[in-house]
Amino acid sequence: MDSKLEDLVGRNQPLVFARRTRKNLERIKKASADGEDVHPVVQLANSLLGLIVIPWERDTLDSILHHRLETLKQQGWPCFNITKGRCHTLEELIQKLRNSVAHGHMRFSSDEKHYGKVILQIKNIPWKQKEPDWCAEISVEELQGFCEKLINLVEDFCTKGVDPEY
Repeated sequence: MDSKLEDLVGRNQPLVFARRTRKNLERIKKASADGEDVHPVVQLANSLLGLIVIPWERDTLDSILHHRLETLKQQGWPCFNITKGRCHTLEELIQKLRNSVAHGHMRFSSDEKHYGKVILQIKNIPWKQKEPDWCAEISVEELQGFCEKLINLVEDFCTKGVDPEY
């Protein structure tokens, strides 16, 4: 999709949203490397929120959610270390992440700006319960890789019209 068409379609289209997310992440990382006072970890968390809420909420990409996490791992996807509960598919993982992020059940291990020094801890606490039914963690560096893989999956699906086999 060329940039003129992207401008016409806008961020409401999942492919454009994913590509603009990647562009923002790249710019924030460069700005950080150049010594600017930016927060790449915060931008990555915001990108995750956008990537797991916007396209899926509109039911436009439901057909790629069936991918098994074990297969994605074999294909080089970074993995969440699930410490409580389980997820077998991308759909289950995205549902847990959406609930966790939407209700503020995520915590950073430190206030560092650099990806390699921060672990993101996530919990899913069902409504009217006090204890989580699912907990996971991932280094922010691996979270960046996960977001990239998710963007690529959306791009492959939207541009080729097919669901790549993972």
